[in-house]
Amino acid sequence: MGIVSELSHQEYTTGFNIQELGSVQPARPSTTTSTSNMNPLFLLYKMIEHKLFPPADTKTSFAGKTVLVTGANTGLGFEAAVKFAKLGVSSLVLAVRTHKKGEQAKREILSQSGRTDASFIHIVLFDMLSYPSVQSLAKQASLLPSLDIAVVNAGIFATKHETSPYGYEKDIQVNTLSTVLLSLLLIPKLKASKTSTFTPTLEIVSSGTHKIMRLSEEDQASSRPLSQISSPSHKWSPNFQYSASKLFLMCALPHIAKQGEGKDGRPEVVVTSCCPGFTKSGYHSW
Repeated sequence: MGIVSELSHQEYTTGFNIQELGSVQPARPSTTTSTSNMNPLFLLYKMIEHKLFPPADTKTSFAGKTVLVTGANTGLGFEAAVKFAKLGVSSLVLAVRTHKKGEQAKREILSQSGRTDASFIHIVLFDMLSYPSVQSLAKQASLLPSLDIAVVNAGIFATKHETSPYGYEKDIQVNTLSTVLLSLLLIPKLKASKTSTFTPTLEIVSSGTHKIMRLSEEDQASSRPLSQISSPSHKWSPNFQYSASKLFLMCALPHIAKQGEGKDGRPEVVVTSCCPGFTKSGYHSW
C-alpha cells in the first residue's frame, strides 16, 4: 500500500521530507466489508459500558510541564485541556482555528479548573486544512522553552464529500495527512525536551473503528490510495471515510514512533494513540 509514498508526494507543498519513513503494508487482509455494518446492539453495549465503568481518574501533577492540545476549544480536546489545568499544568497551549473560540475555551477552562491566573493559557491559531498553518504551529511550538506533552486531537467527521485545497477528501486531509505531518514536525522539539527524569509524550487521538475497517483489493493495490479514496467517484459514506482516515493514520503510527527514538533505539518520545470510545464531541465545530 502506497500510503507513505503518497505522503511523500506532499513534499512539494510542505517542504518536509518523509520519504525515509519507508513503505506501509496493509494491516488487514483484503475484504470489502464496510464499517456501516457495525452491529447497533454492540454499539449500545459499548456506550452503556463506558458510562457505567469510566476510566479511573488520575491525580498526576503536571506542575512544571508544558502541554499543547490541538482542537482544544471543543469536545475531547477541551476536556483534556480542562483536566491538565486542574492537575496544575504550568503552560497550556490551546491550538484552535479562531481567536474567539480560543478565548471562549480559555474562560471555560479557568472557570472549570478553579484557577485564577490566566497567564498559563496561551492561544495559537491554526487550521488542519492548511499545510502552512500546520507548519506554523510546529514552528511556534519549537520556540517554547520546552514541550513535554502534545495531544494531537483535532479531527473531523465529514457528513458530505468535500475536498481540501490539496485535492483530498477532508477526512483524509485532516485525520491522516495533516495529523501525520504535525506529529512528525513536533517530534524534534519533544525529543529536545527530554530530561533524565521525564520522557515527553506525543498522544494522537485515533479511533478503534480502524480495527474493523476493510479496504477493497483495488484500494490496497493502488499506488495512491489516499487520492483514490478521496475521489468523488469512489464509493463514499461518512463511516467509511472516517474509518479509512484512521486506518491510514494507524498505518503511519509505527513510523512516527520510529522518529521518536534516539540513536540507541530507545524512545526519547513516547508516541501513543488512543481511542476515546463513544463520546459526545464537537466534531463538526473544531
